[in-house]
Amino acid sequence: MKNQKKSFLKSLMGLVVAGVVLLYLPQVHIPWLTPLQGTADAGFFNNDLEVFEEVIDLVSEKYVYPPDHKKLFSAAIEAMVKEAGSKELTLSKNPGINTLRYKNRNTQYKLTYNKKHDWEEFQKIYYFLHDQSNSSISKENLETSAIEGIIESLDTYSQYMDRDTFEKSMRDTEGKYGGLGMVITMKDNRLFVVKTMQNSPAERAGIQAEDSFVSVNGKNISGLHIEELADLLRGYPNTKVTLTLLRPSEKAKQTYTLTRENILINTVEYETLDNRIGYLKISSFSKQTEKQLNAGLKQAKQDGVKGFVLDLRNNPGGLLTQSVKVSSHFLFKGRMVVYTQGREESDYHEYRGLYKNSLYQVPIVVLVNQYSASAAEIVTGALRDSGKALVIGENSYGKGSVQTIFRLSDGSGLRLTTSKYYTPSGIDITEQRIVPEIRVINDVAGDEVTETGKTGLAQPSLKLKVSSLKKFFEKQNVALSTNHDATVELALRILKNTNVASKKRSMEKAREIAANINY
Repeated sequence: MKNQKKSFLKSLMGLVVAGVVLLYLPQVHIPWLTPLQGTADAGFFNNDLEVFEEVIDLVSEKYVYPPDHKKLFSAAIEAMVKEAGSKELTLSKNPGINTLRYKNRNTQYKLTYNKKHDWEEFQKIYYFLHDQSNSSISKENLETSAIEGIIESLDTYSQYMDRDTFEKSMRDTEGKYGGLGMVITMKDNRLFVVKTMQNSPAERAGIQAEDSFVSVNGKNISGLHIEELADLLRGYPNTKVTLTLLRPSEKAKQTYTLTRENILINTVEYETLDNRIGYLKISSFSKQTEKQLNAGLKQAKQDGVKGFVLDLRNNPGGLLTQSVKVSSHFLFKGRMVVYTQGREESDYHEYRGLYKNSLYQVPIVVLVNQYSASAAEIVTGALRDSGKALVIGENSYGKGSVQTIFRLSDGSGLRLTTSKYYTPSGIDITEQRIVPEIRVINDVAGDEVTETGKTGLAQPSLKLKVSSLKKFFEKQNVALSTNHDATVELALRILKNTNVASKKRSMEKAREIAANINY
């Protein structure tokens, strides 16, 4: 369970997880600001610490909470000392004044809550570390470590990105990347192909699921982590990469030279299920999500669908704009979807339903679990608060902060928490999460969630166990699968023969089903 949480947090921060294409961002807004001008003369007419100044100014002016400059500069200095990494370097922290010693030299500094004073003290330490090391510690590394120290002292979701990481982050937010069109995973310490995407370079070359990687561009990939392999496979469109794969069924190696292409990341899966119920699975919210959703809704209309199961389980979020657009398809035009509140009272923004011809009259059940976060929580909260949608599953992740992305002058970037978001009824999702009306306890997988660190959480109206649901449905000869599991089947039963979008009616049907389950 701890490893699952750690892995999911990585995906929230925009790291590659088990698959070449699976890169997600937390809730972000991208205002393409020009770099802020610093107030101090960094390095006396040179460009030392220019990026650091931009970062400290952004944190001071834009961060969701008022800055504690003593804490910020202390974190920056300690990060630089750690970067120096010398056994002969010691830092003595005292209530009055701190002393930094390197060999037979030392310097002292004292931090207050005054930004200008602390900035001057910080510069003194920066040049001391660089000069005493005889320039073996580069100014660039010291500056980068100081920036990272500041950002790490803020919160889990704020992040500094170097130029390469920032470019990758922006590219993948668009929902496209230069790659081969395959999903990969690690199994038994070996890297395998899970599947190839339709009409992708990998599919056209004949690469198959279960093919295992031997080398990339002649480099043996034994011992590589999945993130490292993903970096080798991805790149700019129209560039080539050579792969050697082993096909277990044939016990033979095959070498392919493929040309990378712009690959469309599919974030929406649609299927019309029994009783004219549409099943929508949204895995993340990229720039392509609404376009893909529209294709599913078009098919649903052709099939005469009368209700929807919206599956947002394991969805780590994505773009705020996409969460508003997706919600708008199921709400009255003008109905509030979410609002955000920043540090200042004036920093308040509302986001409302966009479409006149929406599906607000169609009943819907939303599925969430402990890994439904950010934009997934916005959609769930909006539909729940509208009074039409019933929520089933586990308490959501509780990621209720908005990150704004700033491009810095050297091409690097800063993802900074600038506000928090709230459901239409005023629920602070970070503190209170999205609590389902029907709690499904996954006792079969042995990962029942124990709530810790969150007080005052609402309680579900009804609790059911997966084991009980499975036994109940299996006795009725219902074939359950990974995609059509017991929770999906429960949602289908609730929506069966329902023509009115009413949470109250859906809850009554859920209680009828629960009454027939033999615990």
